Amino acid sequence: MDIKPILPDTNVLIYGLAGKEPCASFLREAIKQKQLVFSAIVIAEFLSGATDEEEKILLGLTQKLPVLSIDLTVTQIAAFYRKKYLHSKQKLMLPDCLIAATCKVYKAILVTLNKKDYPIKEIEIIDKF
Repeated sequence: MDIKPILPDTNVLIYGLAGKEPCASFLREAIKQKQLVFSAIVIAEFLSGATDEEEKILLGLTQKLPVLSIDLTVTQIAAFYRKKYLHSKQKLMLPDCLIAATCKVYKAILVTLNKKDYPIKEIEIIDKF
């Protein structure tokens, strides 16, 4: 059985690193199971609002856990998602498109508290835990 990587959205990372449940327990279990990975976009979003202590904790985790890169394939898929929803009622933000594309390319499960931000059916999403 293939174990898929778990990629937390920024909101899950914020709550989890602040010790708020159930996000904190979910992240601890993903680390324990060696499934937790990070998106470079999520790291940037988190760090832009992080305290010095939160930054230190996250950067420590990034030394031990994979940070998935944004390459040409990820950017092309993200652009496709953005275009697809650009003129629809539900517009997707480019960072969310990049996160979703990262999940698609790396076959990761996205964990988010805002499933509505990701109407993309091609990726697996966990929003209840």
